Amino acid sequence: MQVIHFVVVFLTISLTKTQSPDVLYDELFSAVQTQRVFSDSKTFCDVVPRALTPNEILDLYRQQFNEPNFNLTSFVYEHFILPNTTTIVHDKWTIEQHCHNLWSLLTRTTKEEKFSSFIDVPHPFVVPGGRFREFYYWDTYFTMLGLVRSNKIDSINNMLDNFAFLINRIGLIPNGNRYYYQGRSQPPFFSLMTELANQTSKYKNELEREYAFWMTKRNITLDDGAVLNRYYDDENGPRPEAYFEDQETAKKAGSTDVYVHLRAGAESGWDFSSRWMDDENNLSTIKTANILPVDLNCLLYHLEITLGKQAEAERRRQAIHKYMWSSELQFFTDYNHVLKKPTNRLTLAALFPLWLDVSTKEQGEFVARKVERSFLHDGGVVTTLSNSSTQQWDSPNGWAPLQFVTYRAILKVSGYETLARTIRHRWMTLNERVFSETGKMMEKYDVVNTHKPGGGGEYENQDGFGWTNGVYLEMLHDQQ
Repeated sequence: MQVIHFVVVFLTISLTKTQSPDVLYDELFSAVQTQRVFSDSKTFCDVVPRALTPNEILDLYRQQFNEPNFNLTSFVYEHFILPNTTTIVHDKWTIEQHCHNLWSLLTRTTKEEKFSSFIDVPHPFVVPGGRFREFYYWDTYFTMLGLVRSNKIDSINNMLDNFAFLINRIGLIPNGNRYYYQGRSQPPFFSLMTELANQTSKYKNELEREYAFWMTKRNITLDDGAVLNRYYDDENGPRPEAYFEDQETAKKAGSTDVYVHLRAGAESGWDFSSRWMDDENNLSTIKTANILPVDLNCLLYHLEITLGKQAEAERRRQAIHKYMWSSELQFFTDYNHVLKKPTNRLTLAALFPLWLDVSTKEQGEFVARKVERSFLHDGGVVTTLSNSSTQQWDSPNGWAPLQFVTYRAILKVSGYETLARTIRHRWMTLNERVFSETGKMMEKYDVVNTHKPGGGGEYENQDGFGWTNGVYLEMLHDQQ
């Protein structure tokens, strides 16, 4: 049996949940969400009170809601300031100027709003844009790629310090800096961020603490003693930012057990995808917490290498090969530790072993050939090979972070450099065409039908957009 020893003392201070809007506003929150005052469940999560305190507003609601002429929508607009949504169009900028200039427009602080759902951090940060008014953990790495190209070193340092602050305060980097996200993290890119900024030694203690989080809160020991990791969430119930949607999914599932899988799916960053579902056409069949994701475990391999944990990294590499490489499919897949078998879903997560040096030369060649035959389309590479899913992390959508990972991964496969550059060219061309038509950089794109917008999922396609801008700038200036 493998025994894991931690040299770091893992002390955290739990954030009070009283700042989360579902707790602050109790039955008022539930009423607003279930009665669909806003079409986007996230909107009410990000409001701030106009004059009264949250307790005073809740008391007033309890006094008034049974009155004959009570109007919930009017009550909300009377007592709350709604959040702004960032939409930026500048018809005089080139696409490169747009990407460089947007950083200042997407920079925020948490010191502006009283009784907000923001988790305070000490320094300014860059947000994705649109409905995403806070930073997101794994987005930030791809945003940082562009910040490097824009020479925004202070912004990078600020965000690294913010993440270190959160690790030291609560023991993890949350999904985003909102109280309603505090129960979960996102794909652990912190070691890659510190590597990008050449500051790994500065954040060694925080990297150790993040590793301790994943190895004590998200670890699964398999029958042979191998330890691999999964996504999860320390809280349960419907996600506040998708309260109505999650309740509807639970009704369809016939069980509230689905909440943990929805929350785990949100921690994965792929919310949502057929990758996590038994039936790709039915979100209520989601089983994220049962799945050991190949990309997550490659990221933790990188973290182990970064921390000098060579033995742990080698054990993980062997386990990834044993449980996540399919000799039948000649591709990496996720592993369902409950069913004790691979999921056999073909997704771009399979490129992480190539990118982070987990795969063999032969495996890299098999994966590259499969990408060229099955994933490559006119606008880049599709996220999965789903047939009819309506989830946003599925075909026909392409996403900037996965275009970047796929491009860089295939560059490492000898003889496939032309394929890598083709992916880069097609993705950038799609970005450029949409920008020339709309003046916007989008969160996601349809890479199959390139004249259609990206779609699917729980909300409309957003513009801004942090990681798309970052990857575009990196690809534009990449000389590899």
